[in-house]
Amino acid sequence: MSSQKPILIVGSGISGLLLAQHLRKLSDRPFRIFERDTDLATRGLGWGLTLHWSLPALRALLPKDLVSRLPEAYVDRVAAVEEQRASTFPFFDLSTGELKASTPNSSESTRIRVTREKFRRLLSTDLDIEWGKAASTFESHEDGSVTVHFDDGTLAEGSIVVACDGGSSRIRSSLFPDLPKFHIPVKLMGVKLECTPEEIEPIRKLDPYFLQGAASANDTFFYFSTLDAPGNNTPGGTTYTCQIVVSWPIRKGFFGSAEPIDFPEGGDEAGVVLFKKFSATWAEPFRSLALSIPETTTEVKCLDLYDWPPPKDLRTRGSLALLGDALHPMAMYRGEGANHAIEDVQDFVELVLPHLTYSTTTKEALREGINAYEDKVVARARPAVLASRQACIDAHQWERITPQSPLLSKRLMNLSFDESNMSQ
Repeated sequence: MSSQKPILIVGSGISGLLLAQHLRKLSDRPFRIFERDTDLATRGLGWGLTLHWSLPALRALLPKDLVSRLPEAYVDRVAAVEEQRASTFPFFDLSTGELKASTPNSSESTRIRVTREKFRRLLSTDLDIEWGKAASTFESHEDGSVTVHFDDGTLAEGSIVVACDGGSSRIRSSLFPDLPKFHIPVKLMGVKLECTPEEIEPIRKLDPYFLQGAASANDTFFYFSTLDAPGNNTPGGTTYTCQIVVSWPIRKGFFGSAEPIDFPEGGDEAGVVLFKKFSATWAEPFRSLALSIPETTTEVKCLDLYDWPPPKDLRTRGSLALLGDALHPMAMYRGEGANHAIEDVQDFVELVLPHLTYSTTTKEALREGINAYEDKVVARARPAVLASRQACIDAHQWERITPQSPLLSKRLMNLSFDESNMSQ
């Protein structure tokens, strides 16, 4: 097979952009990167991400100039770099305000908190992203090459398809039509809030970056994340941009309701009303922060939660590899999805990329490399997906929130998780 055909990267999420940056760094492997959206701003500010055990891989994969620019993506650069404030990612009982758990202080060298939007923007530096390209199908050819077809009627030919097209990956769905995503029995709403330094100070005293908690009295769950801060990259900025998320179990009897509580009808304002109904039962300072959300000007994001644990015997076909959420979408309750996406790129570079280097490489050798990659990633990521699901379920059953719960247990690249102990 010819190594001159480009590597086709479908999706400009974290894994797709990071792989593209590494290929740019190597400079001897042609590639193209496609994105269904029209620009980086299409999805807004997005989530905050904690990067920890994946940092060595991230720093090794990126060009040196981008490693030095990582603070541009921090949620609070002043707190992290100039003040060197560490995070303990504390977990509270929302009903009493008591601290239930925290992690040891961790320095910037071993743990950073970034916003997905700013991180993606940094990772897109000097990349020629082909926008408005939603992949519909792909096909493998006898010589080992591939063709990707897009919704706009165009196509691209390459040496391999690297599908980084997210948790609802079309390419994954076409490969495994009989393995749908798993619906986790939890509802989630999130809002973005602008706060003055005075308004946010009670929360920042607890942690400047991120904190979470569950209510022992009623099983609601909450987390707070700083997304942007004065002194980051906006000249003259005076407010903090924060994300507040509430989630609740889909079950009868929750919060005194005979039937499960669904997302409210009536749009954003009704969502804020429900948000405040939950938060009115919380202790300070969580209650006041949530009750300060404006009802008429706040956009409410409503999410049903899904995951997809890759099968133990997973095999794709042809010259194709799945990376990141396309291979292992997981709930955010352990905060490890981005870390696994970064490690996927590292494993791809080590196990698959060497087979795309030489003109004498055969499609059989490439497939063997992809198989080895899939085995390694599935062994690492399948337990993580299931542990994140269990953490989500535990977060809404107070009696299950113990040091042994995946909700509070240590974050590890290679996690041991007993699937037989899964509960609903």
